[in-house]
Formats: sequence, structure tokens, C-alpha cells
Amino acid sequence: MVISLESLRGGVVVSVQASQGEPLDRPEILCALAESALNGGACAVRMAQPDNMQLFKRQHPKVPVIGITKPHRIPKNAQELVYITPGFADVQSIAGCCDIVALDATLRPRPSGETLLEIVTQTRAAYPDLLLMADVATLEEGLNAQALGFDLIGTTLSGYTAETLPRKDQGPDFDLLQGLVAAVEIPVIMEGRLWEPSEAAKAFALGAFAVVIGSAVTRPHEITRRFVQAVPSLQS
Repeated sequence: MVISLESLRGGVVVSVQASQGEPLDRPEILCALAESALNGGACAVRMAQPDNMQLFKRQHPKVPVIGITKPHRIPKNAQELVYITPGFADVQSIAGCCDIVALDATLRPRPSGETLLEIVTQTRAAYPDLLLMADVATLEEGLNAQALGFDLIGTTLSGYTAETLPRKDQGPDFDLLQGLVAAVEIPVIMEGRLWEPSEAAKAFALGAFAVVIGSAVTRPHEITRRFVQAVPSLQS
């Protein structure tokens, strides 16, 4: 089934992921979380790993899925690495179970030695109906992604690369969102550190095509940690 980007316009996408060893790291549980998100009004989901996406697509074939590959455990030096769908082999592994493939579209070297242009070119040739999302951290990377022919851009990696690490504790990168909206002609997705409904509303006011929320709704340990850290008696 070929989806239209218009199905994402003005919508909330929910990222449903878990790291290896976490209690939720089972396809049936992640798919249940994704289905709960749909019941709450999500227009699409973002998921990692083929087994999770395959099960979800069998259950919900018409729901758009943004797919990625990533390590089961994120390394401590992740800000120095390209690890989100880093090569064409990764694209191949999930192309049959998602509608949009998101790739790290930063300007950093890729572990396979491939260039981003090579990956995009191979993907277009092999999977002409597959949409491509560029996960970027800077305006320069967004402009490059548009030039390479990506279908949409996400602010996903702002705060998660060595260059932008200081932004990680500053909330959503609305400056990057504004810059991209003004500079590119393809849809811009707001993703990264959205915790409050008001932040999603602000993103749309600034021109976001859609927003992606994740940890704020699908990672109970992160949600709980925020509350625990706010209780003085638990900090001793």
C-alpha cells in the first residue's frame, strides 16, 4: 500500500520503541502501545526493527509506519556515531514493512563507508514507492537532505550529535524547526524532546507539518523518572 504524505499533515505521530532488556521490548507489547496511541488519535507510528513493524503492519496495514533500524543498546558515545538506519542494507531490512524509512541524514561519516547520496540513489532505484525521511540536527543538514531528494525532514537529531549536544537539555529545538520551515520546500517534522501538549501546539504554529512524540507517552520509566526527580524526599 502506497501512502500519501498528506495523511501526516497536521497530525501526531507516536514513536513506539524500547531498548533491549526493557520490560516493553517485545513485539506484541510494542504493538499494543502503538494501537493505544492510535486509539488516542495518532495518525502514524514510528517504530524500530523489522519484527516489530511486521507484526504491527499485519494488524494495521493502512496505518503509516515510519521505520528505522538502530542498535538494541545505544552506545555511550552515540553522539559521535551514525546509528539510525546507517546503510542501504539497513534500508533493505525494513523496506517491506514500513511506508517511510527514516535515516540519519547528518553530515558525519557512515560506518559502512557509503555516502548518503549513494544510499538515497540505491533506495530510489530499488524501492520507488518508499518515502524517505531525513533525521537531521542542523539547518545545513536539512538543506543537504532536500538537495539529495528526501521527501521530508525531521529535527530528530538536534541535541544528539557532538555538534549540537548542548541543545539536549534545552527542550525542543524550535529554532531549528523555524529555520528549516523557512529554508526548505518539503515537509518538516518536529521531533525530539516534546513532553507537553503546548510544545506540540507551538510546533504547529511555527509551521511543522506533523509532530512526533515518543518518550512522553510510550516509555514509562522515563515518565516515572521525571516525577521521581521532582520529589525532594527521593533525592537524598
